[in-house]
Amino acid sequence: MSGTGVRRRFAELRLPKLAPRLWAWSILGLAYYVLFFFVLKSLMDDPATSYWTAIALILTVALLIANASWNWLFFRKRNLWLSLVFFLPYALVALALAVVLFRIRSPLLGWYVAYLVYLVYAAWWGYSVWRLNRNHAWKAG
Repeated sequence: MSGTGVRRRFAELRLPKLAPRLWAWSILGLAYYVLFFFVLKSLMDDPATSYWTAIALILTVALLIANASWNWLFFRKRNLWLSLVFFLPYALVALALAVVLFRIRSPLLGWYVAYLVYLVYAAWWGYSVWRLNRNHAWKAG
């Protein structure tokens, strides 16, 4: 959902000093999809599908859709404010999934917790990008 103008979008924004380069974002994005591939595989391979497994599947799909939606807001709609606000419900769904993965004793919980730690950085990054560009945030969105 980010479209083809990712490089151009980053070039037009003022970014925080600790912002990764585009190639690093590509690696982070790949790691995100690899993690969620294995989370989904693990959930669907579980022969004893429980209520909690179904909830985990729903939350995982919701996060994948929400991630695509965030990309659409940030890259295509160019709305820094909405992408920042959208992060709060995203983070709540991510935390809910962590609780469910803990509840079902997912073998991927440790990797998923590493993703939650990354989300702390992502929240800071999103806020910093909005703050550095807020004079242009409404015009570009």
